[in-house]
Amino acid sequence: MFHARIKEVCEDQSVYYLVTNRVAGGRFLFRYLEKQMLKELLFGGVDRLSYQVVDYIFMDNHFHLIVKIPAIDKISESELLKRYRTFKNDPEIDFFTDTEKLDFKFKIHDISFIIGNFEQRFVQWFNREHNSWGRLFGQRFDSELIEVSEQSDSLLRCMAYVTLNPVRAGILKDPKDFHFCGYADRVANNKIGLNDDEFFDLFCHGIEATSDMDKRSQFQQVFRAYMLGLKRFKLADSLTIKEYLIQTSSSPPEALRWDDLFIHKCRFFTKCLVIGSEAFIRDKLNKFADKMHWKREHQPYTEDEWDGIHSLKSKRRSRRGAPAG
Repeated sequence: MFHARIKEVCEDQSVYYLVTNRVAGGRFLFRYLEKQMLKELLFGGVDRLSYQVVDYIFMDNHFHLIVKIPAIDKISESELLKRYRTFKNDPEIDFFTDTEKLDFKFKIHDISFIIGNFEQRFVQWFNREHNSWGRLFGQRFDSELIEVSEQSDSLLRCMAYVTLNPVRAGILKDPKDFHFCGYADRVANNKIGLNDDEFFDLFCHGIEATSDMDKRSQFQQVFRAYMLGLKRFKLADSLTIKEYLIQTSSSPPEALRWDDLFIHKCRFFTKCLVIGSEAFIRDKLNKFADKMHWKREHQPYTEDEWDGIHSLKSKRRSRRGAPAG
């Protein structure tokens, strides 16, 4: 089945995507070994292609990723050649022509190629490991362009949606205890949070930090407070957040339940094209409407509970009965 996809090619700024895919037939095929290989391939691809892992989670029958693709013009000639040699697994290879170099440059910044390469490598490993053959995923992956700016907390909402997957599934009470997710990696100070200092500048107004490490730590606290339900986190100072976290840490584990947790089960995230403020959605509508060849007019979609976050849906309504997660 063909899935519409909006892909932003940015020469001077980064773009962010929420990516989702599911095992064919909803089968629960991702056990510990499979999840470990998914994680290795996801982070291993960072050296070959041009993306950063902002967040991820690997469930038993599906995965969610949030990836950042840097601006195309920001990669240096030496870095491009290094990635090309890593991709080709040949430390001596060089580009034959300028066209080949340009093609590779755009390819490693393309969300379709990045995720396609990740999935292909995993399926090849899975089939060898299990002596199987054929397709593993039921369809092409879904990708949603995310607004990341001071004007919208869309990224935080997407991160919360991804992180709370095992909580919604009833697997555990707190996502910090789920091994295969970005939030647990952040709590353990693993490399996934190395770029969180830039999110501090966007989402942690009124909070002081003395270093990049301090910024990353403060962002983690703000994000946890956000998941715990501190609605006015944008207006809170560091003392307020600190007191709030001390209070909730002494509460039962059940306290980690966002008040709109049920709404997170909807297909607001995984079956749309763009997530962000109304202005962001309209900007992408103006830019991509002709390319999508839509037969009807599209408008930003939201609900009262989303507090200003909108989405751009490819269809009038989401298909009912499909698995959410």
